[in-house]
Amino acid sequence: MEKIPRYDSTDTLSWVRSESSTPVALRQLALDLFTVRGWCTLGAGALLVFCAFLFGRHELMAVGVCLVVLAILSWVLTSKLRGSTQIQRELVSAEPSVGDVVRIRLGATDPALIQEKLPEEFGRGPVLNAPGSCDYELLFGTRGIHQIGPAQQIITDSLGLIRGMVDVGDSLNVPVRSRLIDLQRIANLGEQVLVGEARASQSSTADYYDVAIRDYQQGDSIRQVHWKASARQGKLMVRQENHVATARALLILDTQAEHWCRTGADLHLVIPQGTQEDLASSPRFETALSLVSALGLRFAGNGFDLSFRDLSGTPLVSDGIASGSQESALSNFDTFHAATATLALTPNIQSSQGTELLGSELYKDLLDSRDEPVIMVLGELTVTQARWLAGLARTVRRVDLYFILTHPERYEAVQQELSRTGWNIHWLPATSGVRQMRGE
Repeated sequence: MEKIPRYDSTDTLSWVRSESSTPVALRQLALDLFTVRGWCTLGAGALLVFCAFLFGRHELMAVGVCLVVLAILSWVLTSKLRGSTQIQRELVSAEPSVGDVVRIRLGATDPALIQEKLPEEFGRGPVLNAPGSCDYELLFGTRGIHQIGPAQQIITDSLGLIRGMVDVGDSLNVPVRSRLIDLQRIANLGEQVLVGEARASQSSTADYYDVAIRDYQQGDSIRQVHWKASARQGKLMVRQENHVATARALLILDTQAEHWCRTGADLHLVIPQGTQEDLASSPRFETALSLVSALGLRFAGNGFDLSFRDLSGTPLVSDGIASGSQESALSNFDTFHAATATLALTPNIQSSQGTELLGSELYKDLLDSRDEPVIMVLGELTVTQARWLAGLARTVRRVDLYFILTHPERYEAVQQELSRTGWNIHWLPATSGVRQMRGE
């Protein structure tokens, strides 16, 4: 069985880009289809016609006109009057992510020589000698909407006057989601993101409300105090009502453009969007998005219904219906993961030097999530904002905070402010990138 060809956009040494030197005007009029022999024939005919007018020789006129007509007739028959070739292109691999092998099937029912047109970073695509079909594989290095096609049919004439490629068929847009990294390969992550109460709160056999009694903690509402239990224990006790059957988690992703594309170390990336305008991004943000996707998959796989927010509190995707089942949780996560193909950095919602890092809507969501897991992935943080954020620790206790930073050593003051929160704080250097985080 013939080996399926694979094209890797990250392997820049696997192909050579060849830029066409043909003027744009000739390509637009399809005159670039003339070969050297074709141009010589056309030029010779024009020269003979000119000489015929100059010297009054009718035989030169006849030969010149024949040569010009022959070249033009070959061009018309080959490019304009050729039969319409039907191209079929099928995405065999469903829901690809960055780093996944994507298989595509190209087919045609009419006799033709077809050259597949791939995105520029892949170089020259496979050639199909139709009728028939062929499979090939792509390995995408970036997320987004990647456009494949239209394919190009190689056309020639029997005299060797015409040879070139013309577009045939439609394009295929392939949505590629963010990379899913392996959390087990990252220090201090993995199973540590789901411990203690996070796992205990997932029992599907318990009632909707699991009422328990615990010691009073600073920040608890006086309405939660269980007075009878307090009298028996001789100390303040509060009711703890866990929504057991519908465990939820809040994932917050910093999408402010200035936090990810701020310094010279933040290389600018282009995220293709098919026929729409490309999106701007950076390696740090792509690492953060991959981390959020991996954490979301881990929580969804353990039955947590997820809410995805940016720093202003705006949902990154619509929240699904909380049914408490693992299937529903995974479905909600899949909606977010599919949206990462078109997720864009947002303009600044506030000054980066402001005191409050989070918007008012997100602040309310955090207060409502005091006993639920909260995961934040941030790109930048000032000392003032860190001090304000640390103040939430009196109310919001179960927080995992991730920083993707170019120079973590410059954030010692921020680390000191957050060290008293009791939260799980992870400082991940952006220089490692996703591949190094995966151990590749």
